[in-house]
Amino acid sequence: MSCGTCSIGTLTNPGGNYVGVRLADAEDGKMTIVLAGEVQLKKGERIIVEIDQGPEFAEVVTTDPLLAKPCSTKKARRLLRLASDSEFADFVERLELQDRAFLFAARRITELDLPVKLAKCAVGFDRRKILIIYSSEERASLRDLVRETSDEFHLRVEAKLVGVRDETKLMGGIGPCGLTLCCSTWLRGFHPVTIKMAKLQGITPNPAKLTGMCGRLKCCIAYELEGGIEGARRLGSRGPDKKPAPAPPQTPAS
Repeated sequence: MSCGTCSIGTLTNPGGNYVGVRLADAEDGKMTIVLAGEVQLKKGERIIVEIDQGPEFAEVVTTDPLLAKPCSTKKARRLLRLASDSEFADFVERLELQDRAFLFAARRITELDLPVKLAKCAVGFDRRKILIIYSSEERASLRDLVRETSDEFHLRVEAKLVGVRDETKLMGGIGPCGLTLCCSTWLRGFHPVTIKMAKLQGITPNPAKLTGMCGRLKCCIAYELEGGIEGARRLGSRGPDKKPAPAPPQTPAS
């Protein structure tokens, strides 16, 4: 079944040993699906999983994850092994390194008067590189910042520019709905969002109510419209829901 035909989502866990994990230092409870195979995992266990960049530390948060779409299982990560005590200790040290790098970079950005906003300093599983993630509305050279950070921590340092939506996704937060942000929990990609989408749903185009924490139109405007159109299509295809056609007039018997 393709993603175009399951936009609302109808499946729960279809079987197979899938678990939900919190990957590395994921914010706001973002859950990643992992295929555990024959290994029976328990909530709270620490594991090493395979991601696009290589191995990564994770912690099991549920052994009965909700798989909202059939394609969820295709995107599941692979379990490599249970994490050892030394790997957990290394993970804690890596988080401390990230925090120290963030504080150092934030201080130097202020001192160098750079027109950028620091989002995060990320350190990979192998601890060979520090990635400075930032956003900026104008061109800025981070050459000095990268060099000084590398000299301070004796590691290779790279700087990565991201948009305001990606910045909010990294930092997380609570939306006006009272829930954790969709982008920092379950939303995998960003949809194009327009005011017209809000009007089609009968929402008053009030910028104060339609703007998310990133300063852009809320992502939910796009996928709620998609779900509404799909729901209307499904309801419209059911015969009993349609009004019956009027009966032809009866000709009086002569």
